[in-house]
Amino acid sequence: MLRGLIFLVALSAGGGAVWMSLSAASAYSEAADGKNVTQVTGSMEILVAAVDLAPGSLADPAAFRWQVWPKDGVNASFITRDLRPDAVESLVGLVVRTGLIAGEPIYDAKFAAGDAGALSVILASGKQAVAVRVSAENSAGGFVLPNDRVDVLLTTNRPDAAGLNRYSSKVILKNVKVLAVDQMTDGSSDAVVGKTATLELKSAEVEIVTAAEASGALSLALRAMSDNGEVAALQVTEKRTVRIIRGGQLEIVELD
Repeated sequence: MLRGLIFLVALSAGGGAVWMSLSAASAYSEAADGKNVTQVTGSMEILVAAVDLAPGSLADPAAFRWQVWPKDGVNASFITRDLRPDAVESLVGLVVRTGLIAGEPIYDAKFAAGDAGALSVILASGKQAVAVRVSAENSAGGFVLPNDRVDVLLTTNRPDAAGLNRYSSKVILKNVKVLAVDQMTDGSSDAVVGKTATLELKSAEVEIVTAAEASGALSLALRAMSDNGEVAALQVTEKRTVRIIRGGQLEIVELD
């Protein structure tokens, strides 16, 4: 009799466990299918990038998807399905201002009007784009690419009183962002030997670079990705002189 009672209790407990497991699996399946996700306690749907989006590209419907997100992790700038259910339609045709990776939350500041030029879209507020002449020799062998950071060097040649050529080289700007190389504005990893590099500069820096290019040759020195935080500015250092004989002629090179 006692054994029979124990068997019945064990059978009831097992049945209850199976029922709870099936109920949980059903709820998970509905959530995965996008059903009733807004009713899940402590979560809501936000708009995220469905694929990687490059700066300057046009947004299309396939670029976005709704993603369940914890409520306490929703930033005020995120686009939620509760407040903007038609957000995908309103973003289609806009230009991506800064790059996005798949799964990254979407917000309006990442996009600009579709009739704007790609370069003006990715240009930071208060900055201007200036193109300078480059070659493989003065742009790290063609490895200076869009989104890289560079130092800008000016090299000049002025004969002294004795008629000797005096070359002077100095860094005039540091930690400058490269917006484009020729017509390429994306972050391709392939080396490009371009004819122009477009730099992102402040108004005062534009004057420095324009005057420098008219007075000598500019070179771009590639910086490491981890080397940042410095402010672009004129660099003044103590001059050093090196004497070089080229083709039987004496040249004096000043190094800064």
